[in-house]
Amino acid sequence: DIAVTTERYTHKLRIYSLPDMKPVDNGGLPVFEGETGPEFRDLMGIAMYTNSKGEIYAIVGRKSGPKEGGYLWQYLLADDGKGSVKATLVRKFGKYSGKKEIEAIAVDNELGYVYYCDEQFGVRKYYADPSKGNQELSLFGQGDFSVDNEGIAIYKTAGNKGYVLVSDQGSRQLKVYNRTGKSGAPNQHPLVATVKYSANQTDGIDVVSAPLNNDFKHGLLVAMSDDKTFHFYRWEDIAGKQLDVNP
Repeated sequence: DIAVTTERYTHKLRIYSLPDMKPVDNGGLPVFEGETGPEFRDLMGIAMYTNSKGEIYAIVGRKSGPKEGGYLWQYLLADDGKGSVKATLVRKFGKYSGKKEIEAIAVDNELGYVYYCDEQFGVRKYYADPSKGNQELSLFGQGDFSVDNEGIAIYKTAGNKGYVLVSDQGSRQLKVYNRTGKSGAPNQHPLVATVKYSANQTDGIDVVSAPLNNDFKHGLLVAMSDDKTFHFYRWEDIAGKQLDVNP
C-alpha cells in the first residue's frame, strides 16, 4: 500500500510505502505543470480512487483555479519500472464558483464517484473514472451551511448505502446527506441530518465505516479542530437515533 499527500509550495505529490513510510517518489512528483495563474499550483486537498482493474489515481485540488472546468487534475499512479511511482495526467475536470477555494475531496470507490466542497457554494459530484467523462452529476448542499462547507467523508453501510458527511466550519456541525440519493434519482442528495460536535473551525474530516476495536466497534469519525488537535468520535455517538450504524 501507499500513502499520498500534497506539498503546497513545492507543487509536488509525495508518496510513501506502507507500513514502513519510505518515500517512493524520487523526491516528489510535480503536478499542475504549466499553470501560471496566481496560486494555480499551490496544492490543497487530495483523494485516491482505485478502479476495478486495480489502477490507482490521485485526484488533486489547489488553492485557486479556473471556473469553467479543470480545477481538479487527475493522475494515474504507476510503477516507473525502477521501484518508484510515476504520475501521468489523465484528465482535468471540475467546476469552481470562484467564491473561495476547494480544499476537501472524497472518493466513493464502490459507487465510483468523487465529491468536493466548493466552499461557500455547495458540494459537487462527478464520476471518479476518467473514461466516464467530465459532466457534473450533482450540485447539492446549497444554503445548508452557515459559513464554509469544508471537510467531506463517506460513511458506508450495507447494500452500498450510507452517508456523505460535510463539516459546517462556522457552526461546529456536520451536515449529513444520503449517499445513494433519492429513490430513482441517485444524484439528488437530500439533507438527512445535522449533527453537533465539539470540534471548532473544522477544515478536514475522515470516517472509517469498519469496526476497529472495542472503543470503536461501529466506526470512527476524525475531525480537526482549530486548537491543532484531532477529535475522535464513535460512529454510534454521531449517528444517535437518526442514522444507521454498521453492526
